[in-house]
Formats: sequence, C-alpha cells, structure tokens
Amino acid sequence: MKGETMTSLERVRATLAGRIPDRVPVCLLSFPNTASHAGLSVAEFCLDGEKMARAHAGYWQEFGHDMIQLENGIAALAEAAGCEVAYPDDEAPWIVRPVLSSLEGIDRLRDIDLRAPAIRALLHATELLSREIGHIVCIRGDADQGPFSLASQILGYEEFLLALMDPARHADLRRLLQYSADQVVRFATAQYAAGAHVTVIGESIAGPDVCSPRIYREFAAPYEKAVADRLRALGFDLGIHICGNATSIIGDMLGTGANCFELDYKVDRAAVREATRGRATLIGTLDPANLVARGTPEEIETAATEDIRLLAPGGRFILGAGCTIPRDTPAANVHALVRAAREHGRYTPGGECR
Repeated sequence: MKGETMTSLERVRATLAGRIPDRVPVCLLSFPNTASHAGLSVAEFCLDGEKMARAHAGYWQEFGHDMIQLENGIAALAEAAGCEVAYPDDEAPWIVRPVLSSLEGIDRLRDIDLRAPAIRALLHATELLSREIGHIVCIRGDADQGPFSLASQILGYEEFLLALMDPARHADLRRLLQYSADQVVRFATAQYAAGAHVTVIGESIAGPDVCSPRIYREFAAPYEKAVADRLRALGFDLGIHICGNATSIIGDMLGTGANCFELDYKVDRAAVREATRGRATLIGTLDPANLVARGTPEEIETAATEDIRLLAPGGRFILGAGCTIPRDTPAANVHALVRAAREHGRYTPGGECR
C-alpha cells in the first residue's frame, strides 16, 4: 500500500517487540466470517485444515489484514483431552459432555491427542499458511484455551465453579489446573513447530465477568504464568485473550509475563493503556457484534479511529475486534476496520499517529 514501508509480518513483529512500525497493524478474529466468505459451513471449516487454510488465504487477499488468526472455536483442546464435542453447520463447536464427572477422576486423564480432529485441522492449516504466505503476513496459530478455561471444560463448568468455592477440593483442583497447563504448552509448542509466529490462549471464563479478581489471581494467573515461562524458555511468546471487562485484573495479567493481551470493548481503554504502556501489546478493542457486524462502515471507521487515538501512541497496539466477529458480518464493515488503520494509523518516527 502507498506509504507503507513494512510487510505485515515485519509490522506485527515490530509492534510486539515494542518498536514503532510504519502503521498500526490489524488482526481479524474472524473464523465464522472467514468460513462464510469461502462458502463453507462452520463445521467444514473447523475440521478440514486445507479448507481452513484456503479460506484464510482468500480472506486475507480480500481484506489485507496483518495477522491471520487461526482458531476453530473453544473446544479443540477439550476434544483432544477427551470431551465430546458437537460441530453444528452454522455455529461454533460446543462441548456436549466433559471428560470428568468429578475431581476424583483426574488420574484417568492422559496427554492430549494432537491427532484429534480440530487440533489436527488447526495444525495443518498453520503449516500450509506458514509455508505459502508466512514470509509476508503474521500467522497467529492460537493454542485454543488457557489452563483455567480448559480445566473448566474437562470438569464441566458448573462442577468447576462449585469446586472453586470449596477449599476441601482446592488441592485436586490445582492438580487439574497443572494438567491443563501442561496440555496448553503441548499444543502451543506444536503450533510454533507448525510455523506459527504468535500464539494466544483464551481465558474468558477466568475474567471478571464470570469470576472475581481474587479467583483470577489465585487460580488462573499462576498457571498462565507457568505456560508463559515454559514457552519463553523455548523462545516463544504467549498472548492471552479475555472477553468482558478485564480492567480490574490487567495488573495481574501483566504479572503472567504474557507479551500481548487481546481485550474486549468493555475495558477502560485509558486505564489498560496506562497499565500496559511499554510492557505489553494490546489487541482489540472494537465491539464485534453490535458494531463490527451491525454498524455502518462509517460508524466502524469512526470507532476504530478513536481506538487508534487512545491506544496506538507509542506503539504496541494491534487494531481489531475484541472477540470473534459474527458469520454474517458484511464485507464492507471489515474493509472499514482495515481502512481505519491504513488511513489513520500511520506512525511518525516519534510514535504518534497521524
């Protein structure tokens, strides 16, 4: 594009490293919309790595975003750990049955199967895209869920949340969380081996919209930190995604050592920017459903430009929606999001946007 001096990959790498890129990069959390754009059902997309890769390549050619985010919902790790998962045609996969009915069954758990359908598809798509266009665009091969979220799926959400409230079960709960952290590292490492440049884990159930900050500090952050430490020792970085209003735990999230945080439109932008300035990269924070999917292109460009004004100065900001944009999001709206970064997110050498 005119006036751009970096490839998408160079732009994202500069941003994650705390350097000033030529402009604000864009990441699109778009797997249902990507499937629709390619004429695929969500189930086809989620379970076929080759179709997934082709769909993302076509989506990238259409919109020109800087980070291609590979995911297929929130059930890939859970399925690989033994949960029963359903794959509807037009909705994200969902967990039909957890592995465990109680914490007493922890010893039955085994390492995740990297050949399980959803994980196999993700790794294959990462490998294909990395080989074909990974030299110019950032391939974000997500490692699905974080330790807290995966543990809640393995045990079942209700049973897990009840166990959090029962000190007599905390020792076993921590064993489950440690198991889950080990599996997250296993999948994240496989994503990097397949060619991913970046990986992110989802921990939305650990956020303040579901659990208290105390619960996050005691039962989520230590295991996220363990994952981040182990990946860093291998030369890899970790990002964390939390939906909802994560403002009250942003300091705790920083303590995990993750290098980027994908945050929702509900956060206090000024507060999280001040807390993370010079320490971590922010990804987001547009409203995916009410704005990106349902707004006008003009409304989206205005909101994206405001996010750039608040969050981009000094670098370490990647523009995007705070969560997955819906399947029926109009192409004109996606173009408006990307256009905002190109037209309003160009950096001066001093790190200001113009």
